[in-house]
Amino acid sequence: MSTEAERARPAVLLNPIEGDPTDADSHIGGPMLWPIDEPWPSCDGATHDPASGAEPFVGAVQLYRRDFPELPFPEGTDLLQVFLCTLHHDVPRAYGPDVRLVWRDSTTVFELIEEEPEPSVQEELYVPTVNVLEPIRFAEHAEKVSGGTKIGGWTAWWQSGPAEFACPECGSEQRQTLSLATHEPSGDNVEWEFGREGNLNVFTCAEDVRHSIAVHVD
Repeated sequence: MSTEAERARPAVLLNPIEGDPTDADSHIGGPMLWPIDEPWPSCDGATHDPASGAEPFVGAVQLYRRDFPELPFPEGTDLLQVFLCTLHHDVPRAYGPDVRLVWRDSTTVFELIEEEPEPSVQEELYVPTVNVLEPIRFAEHAEKVSGGTKIGGWTAWWQSGPAEFACPECGSEQRQTLSLATHEPSGDNVEWEFGREGNLNVFTCAEDVRHSIAVHVD
């Protein structure tokens, strides 16, 4: 039988509010710290609809280690960047935007990209508004799960039942690392929508977060 301690997981509500962040800040929907000599991530168009060919990803979330040490940063990194391809993707259990994670060392970025590429076509419901973050840290219990945008914690299953994910590269358990929400507890929504007003949940390998991720929209 699970103990109360085992059923309580550390979680951080990002608690987004409208703001004007820079690339040096943690944020949702703001400018990304991206080096001028590194190709901007793009989607190959293999699974998105409409089939418009390759499209650039959109910078969605940026989280610095100094602000969110709870994230499983690989050694030598201090920044997590989350990108979305803002078109519908026909993928089992993840119908919605494609997701790309970039873990980087911000101290190695000296000259920034002059202008972030924009997709030629996108679904506005996947495009975030610009927000700064006022995090709230708490222990989340399996019986009382927040549906807000958060790091860690439990998955807010809504349309489907609980599911387990294994890393396709090493077989290790994949754990929920980040959940992006349609609705925030504060009411200050980011104005994106996933599924039927649900959450986009990102699971990473417990052994190496740079292995392939799993995405579940619920």
